[in-house]
Amino acid sequence: MVPIFGIFGSRFTRPHCNYFNNLTRVAFSHITPFCCGFLVACHPSFPANMATTRSGPVLYFTRFLPKYRFAIMERLNSRIEGRLIVCAGAPPTGSSHEALSDPTDRSFRSIPMHNWWVRGETVHMQRFLHAFRSAGPPAVVLAEESPRSLTLPLLLRYAGRQGAGRVLWGHFSSNRRTTTRRRLADRYRIALARSVEACVCYTPSVKAILQPYVDDTCLFVANNTLDTDLLFAQRTVLRQEGRTTVRQRLGLANKSPVLLFLGRLEPAKGTDLLVDILRELPSTACLIIIGSGPEERRLRSTMLGKIPQEVRFLGAITELERSAPYLYSADVLLNPGYLGLNVNHAFSFGLPVVSRQSPGSGIRFHSPEVDYLEPGQNGELAPSDAPSAFADAINLVMKDRDRYSINARKYAEKNLTVDRMVDGLEFAIRHAEGIAKG
Repeated sequence: MVPIFGIFGSRFTRPHCNYFNNLTRVAFSHITPFCCGFLVACHPSFPANMATTRSGPVLYFTRFLPKYRFAIMERLNSRIEGRLIVCAGAPPTGSSHEALSDPTDRSFRSIPMHNWWVRGETVHMQRFLHAFRSAGPPAVVLAEESPRSLTLPLLLRYAGRQGAGRVLWGHFSSNRRTTTRRRLADRYRIALARSVEACVCYTPSVKAILQPYVDDTCLFVANNTLDTDLLFAQRTVLRQEGRTTVRQRLGLANKSPVLLFLGRLEPAKGTDLLVDILRELPSTACLIIIGSGPEERRLRSTMLGKIPQEVRFLGAITELERSAPYLYSADVLLNPGYLGLNVNHAFSFGLPVVSRQSPGSGIRFHSPEVDYLEPGQNGELAPSDAPSAFADAINLVMKDRDRYSINARKYAEKNLTVDRMVDGLEFAIRHAEGIAKG
């Protein structure tokens, strides 16, 4: 285990080793043959291909590639002279991400990867040697920063011995706690970030988390986003039809407040608060729910016919064209739990967002995309999870809804474009490639 755990230094104590030994024993016991291959590949005696010219491919290793990433990959591929090769596997069976993965409809080259999952998505391992053999010596390896992937340190070390520049891209932190070197998991993530030539952060606040530990010249920001080119185009078409007409087409009353919940129906998304929040709003209000999940049956039983407000369950909608009219027609995106890319989705249609503040000091609670929400400008964060606090935030937006909507749209057009995100990725790749050449 030295190649993995040696990065922690002298403070990596026996209890820590015991913890990780127990964790990895579960996964390694099932796949010993190719785990041994990983360890051999990273041993100093393994031959390294140190080519002097680094105009080779850029390999992006990720557990799986969601469909919403396709436009980003397409644009990045064109920026780096068509050298991108996506090395991705499939999500575990039953995963909420399963419907998002699509092996077709992409122009960039891809190499199928074999994933091995333990306990759902808790632990992940991925074969990677065949990708290097298939693609040839890479100029850069771009890797998803996932603490769940036990083979990530092995991949990074092997890529370094191949003379490739290495870039990590991701969260680099937890939504549930502050980042500190006193915590083993944080020390692990910091150590990996320090071991590579560049780190691409989802938002400026993620970069700020790494700045005390990583050289600032190695830190880049690629504002995490969706295919906003497509979303902006759909908004333009709907605007030509007119918001009143679109509402009539969907059977929505023009003068009643329409709220939209967009996300997986699970407790972390605050679904248990929806009924009580509706009870604080006028009986003419309408809630549209786009999403599915384990809480759907309970929500249907507690909402349909039990409260005066209209509630519509539309299920999961992965086609952006189908969900677009609802985002354009709604008055507020209401997500009582943690926020993510649904902020980008809403802002692209000029839809203000209402959620809640973090319940604890120094805890992000939301995914990094909460950085895009500016209270008083393009949305509101309720000070607590009290239903009345959410109702107050919704009413605040509704009183000046046009201004909030314009600000949301302008923010997306300025900060959440595909090009803005690809800029950060390209700069990091060029930086790492330059260091590898030097």
